[in-house]
This record gives sequence, C-alpha cells and structure tokens, in this order.
Amino acid sequence: MIKSPSVWPLKQRIEFPAVRLNGPRILMRPPDPVDFPAWAALRERSKQHLTPFEPEWHEDSLTRDLFLRRIERQSRDWKAGLSCSFLIFRSEDQTVLGGMNINNIVRGAAQFCTLGYWLGEEHQGQGYMGEAMRLTLIYGFNTLKFHRFNAGTLPHNGRSIKLLRRFGFEEEGYAKSYLQINGEWQDHILFGLTEDQFQKSLNISA
Repeated sequence: MIKSPSVWPLKQRIEFPAVRLNGPRILMRPPDPVDFPAWAALRERSKQHLTPFEPEWHEDSLTRDLFLRRIERQSRDWKAGLSCSFLIFRSEDQTVLGGMNINNIVRGAAQFCTLGYWLGEEHQGQGYMGEAMRLTLIYGFNTLKFHRFNAGTLPHNGRSIKLLRRFGFEEEGYAKSYLQINGEWQDHILFGLTEDQFQKSLNISA
C-alpha cells in the first residue's frame, strides 16, 4: 500500500505585506512557498558552513513542511508587529542568496529590534550581505521608525563582527551562554546601533 505524503496543515493563509527592498545588485522580499526548492538547495549546499553559527539543525530542517511552518509563523509575526522576515535575492537572475530577519520588535518607550542574518557559503565575500544590511537599516530607521537595532554574534564569527562595525554598530557587552547554537549554549558579543550612529556611519562612508 502506497502512503500519501504527509502535508502539514496550515492554520492560516501565508500572507505578507508587499514590501520590496531594492539595492544595486540585490532585492529583498518576504518569503513565499514557491521559494522552497531554491531555499532548501542553498541551505543544503551551505550546511557545513552554516551549522556552527545557527540553532541546531534537525532531520526535518530542509523539508517543505518545515519551510511552510516557518513562513507561516513569520507571516503571523509580521502581521502582529513582532518581526519582519526577508529572503535576499540577486536581482539579475533571482537567485536566493540568504536571509535577513528583523526580530524581537519592541515598541513603546523602547523602539528597538534584533537582527538575524545568514548568507549561502558560495555567496560569501562578494558584498551581498553589506547591501542587505544597508537596505535593512534604512528600512528599519526610515519606515519602521526604530530608535535602535541590536545584534549578537559569536566571538569567533569574524565576518559578522566586521559587518556590524562597518555600519556603525558598537560593542556594548558580552553575554555568557546567550543563545543555543549548534546544540550548545554559547557566549555572544552584543552590539547596538542607534539612528544617530547609523547616520554618522553613512556620512563617513559617503
């Protein structure tokens, strides 16, 4: 007897706002179910590179069911004002390059969020994440009206540290056992960037 493939029942339609962030070589937009094959293929090729810097991968990490559950949650959180999730594409051929997430949005007297990002191994060192970071910060400060961005990175993640400092992020602390990465609680360096600091970094790089 042939079993029917399991399909995870979606609790709601996956709906994102029509947000597009366009840069010189990349565009960023919310994920869509049609992105699954390219997303999964890139993550599979980059697995050895990404796993030391991400929460532990499981057997279903690259399945369509998990991808749909992920973007359903991201859709729900965007609608609730809790986060904004983007995939990063190369403009010329729509190749998926990585992802950028604006997480833990806090309003009221705080007006801040936390950044999370990843880039496929084959696309490292070509300036794509720098473009994505610039677009995200401009969108966050100008459109979403944040006062500050927070970010945390592993002490040995030199690329991430260099990226944050390039855009004016300043080291603000050191958190022991901050996040569970690759199955272990690991220390992180904490960075912060206010709108004023970002504007100064733009003037310096202009």
